[in-house]
Amino acid sequence: LSNDVLAKLSELLDAVNEQQDDSALYSDLSKKPAVFGVAMADDPAHTDQVMYSCGSLAPKMGRGGKAPGAGGCSASHHFKRPSQPWERTDGAIMLFMELSDVQETKSELLPMLQKLSSATRKRNFEHHKHLLETIYKCLPMIFRRLTKNKVKPFINDFFDALFYGLKSDMNLLKAASVECSNLCLYS
Repeated sequence: LSNDVLAKLSELLDAVNEQQDDSALYSDLSKKPAVFGVAMADDPAHTDQVMYSCGSLAPKMGRGGKAPGAGGCSASHHFKRPSQPWERTDGAIMLFMELSDVQETKSELLPMLQKLSSATRKRNFEHHKHLLETIYKCLPMIFRRLTKNKVKPFINDFFDALFYGLKSDMNLLKAASVECSNLCLYS
């Protein structure tokens, strides 16, 4: 596996440190057409074929009828915005979990557990509970794959945020924290 992937993972795990206090789930939406999986015109598998889209059989539902992206599709592909730092870290956590199953990366991932535990202490932004939910959904698998004796030195670093999640008013975070505590502490 490329060192570039691990370097990018490390960078993305740190992205949450750049998060401003005013995180917003749908801020900075743009009305410009988004780049979305469109078949290339010169792709022979798609040449001279009937073309369908999710809204092709539905009446055009966009206001004004001629707006880019207007149509019956509920996916609203015409909205796009840059990702926020916490969202990049959120995706990196899932990548971390997947890489923890690759034998060649396990030794490089162990030191990055410190970055993961550091992310649990970043609570200065509105959506920090969503990030904690992802961490506590992924952590049991990460710990299991990296083996108990190797992750043991890092477990205490997660306790404070785990208790925070157990007391949370956000049910998804609370459920992920309960599941994580059951799988990590009692297995």
